[in-house]
Amino acid sequence: MKKLFIVLAAISMVLFACKKDKIEKNDESTPYDNLSPKQQTWALCIDYTGNWCQYCGQWGEGALRAAVNVGRTVGMAVKLSPDPQAISNSLLSSFNNDRPINGAPTFCVGDLIDVNNQAAYYCGQLIQQPCTIGIDACQEISNGTLSVYVKTKNFAAISNITDYYIVAYLLEDGLHYSQEGSTSSDPVHDFVLRKASSGDVYYGQQLMKDGAANAEFTHTFTFDVNPYNANNCYAAVVLYKKTSGNVQYSYVNSIWTRK
Repeated sequence: MKKLFIVLAAISMVLFACKKDKIEKNDESTPYDNLSPKQQTWALCIDYTGNWCQYCGQWGEGALRAAVNVGRTVGMAVKLSPDPQAISNSLLSSFNNDRPINGAPTFCVGDLIDVNNQAAYYCGQLIQQPCTIGIDACQEISNGTLSVYVKTKNFAAISNITDYYIVAYLLEDGLHYSQEGSTSSDPVHDFVLRKASSGDVYYGQQLMKDGAANAEFTHTFTFDVNPYNANNCYAAVVLYKKTSGNVQYSYVNSIWTRK
């Protein structure tokens, strides 16, 4: 009888330990726990620019900063060759197919090509648009890898969720090198596009699958930041929707992890 009691006690302890371990594992936090997408639209302002461009230094760089200062606006400087920080020709070609370059600087706000040099005004208009999918994101850098944690939320039912594409862009601030047209003795280049999570395809990947209202999607993008100043790197996360219009992948929403 005594032996039976000892055996039963041992079994009880094992079961309790397993149950406790399971509870503790379920209580483990993840980077997504603090992400809470808001029902608000952000603007995306792309600036095709280069350090060889006189106008880019005279007013283009300031126009991009003015757009970012509107608030809820992701600014992205896409450097054109022969700028030393120019993106690959294949990625540039992908951008150019949908948002054509008309010299430098060329500004694109959402799907609009800004021919009136009013990027900040158009960003202000765009952030007032209704939001159907909200985004939140955060980042961490460890051992030369920047991890971007993303959560989206559907604020309405999306009947064609497979038409939506998501991409993360790696951006870098604080690059010091020459700029034609600049009056600064030490020009600083911010918002510089380094690479896209989808390689040479600017609009990203079909990852989202649940179109129900209030459905949430989480994903992690990673970038090798060893070639760059990791402390100045951050990510922009952008949603596009495949369409049949002049713009094949129409802008939906964005956010960035820039502080």
